Amino acid sequence: MLSVVIPVHNEEAALLPLYDRLTAVLEGLGRPYEVVFVDDASTDRSFELLANLVETDARLRVVRLRRNFGQTAALSAGFDEA
Repeated sequence: MLSVVIPVHNEEAALLPLYDRLTAVLEGLGRPYEVVFVDDASTDRSFELLANLVETDARLRVVRLRRNFGQTAALSAGFDEA
């Protein structure tokens, strides 16, 4: 299975276009995949949007960090989840 880990911090405007493009490419590969979004304590609606996407797409997972740890820590948390 292919796992894609994406750290997120206040990316509300970019999440839906990213999801649409990424899933189109991954579906074209014809192999199983998962996408792990790691919300690094966003203060916008990023987590809400991700939570809604998870309800409609079982290939998605969301990890929510309790405070902003930075991109490296977010990636590490996503790798652990994957």
